[in-house]
Amino acid sequence: MARLTPEQLEQKIHAVLREQPTRRAPMSLEARVLGEIAWRQALPWWNKSYANWPQPVRLSFILVGVALAAAALLGSMHLAGMVSAQTVGNLLRPISDAGATLKTAGTTLVSLGRLFMPNLSTHWLYVALGVIGAAYAMMIGLGATAYRVLWANQR
Repeated sequence: MARLTPEQLEQKIHAVLREQPTRRAPMSLEARVLGEIAWRQALPWWNKSYANWPQPVRLSFILVGVALAAAALLGSMHLAGMVSAQTVGNLLRPISDAGATLKTAGTTLVSLGRLFMPNLSTHWLYVALGVIGAAYAMMIGLGATAYRVLWANQR
C-alpha cells in the first residue's frame, strides 16, 4: 500500500465516516433532555449563574463586594502604617453617624414602648421570646424535613 499524505488520509477517513449509518438516539433521550431543560428553568435565581440574578441583587452584590475589598485594603494599609488612624476615622465617619442615628431611633422606639406598656413584666416578655424562638426552630425543622422527604429524593 502506498504511503498517503496527511491530506489524502484525512479525505479517506472522512469518506469512510460519511458512509457510516446514522445511529438512532434512545427513545427516552428527548424526554430526558426536555425534562432537564425544564428543571433548570424552574430553578430559583439564587441557584443559577450570576448572569441570571435580578439586577438589584447583582448591584447589591457588587456594592458589598467592593465595600469588603475596600475595607480589607484600608485595614491592611493601616496595619502597614501607610494610612493614619485619623484618615480611617474620617472615612468611616458617615457609617458611624448612620449607626448613631439608628441608635437614637431605637432608643426613641423603646421609650415609646415603655410609655404605652408600663405594666408589662419581663417574665411575660421572656415567655413571648421563647415561644417565638420555638416557633422559628419548629419551622426550620419542618422545612428541613419537607425538603428531605419531598424534594431531595427526586434528583
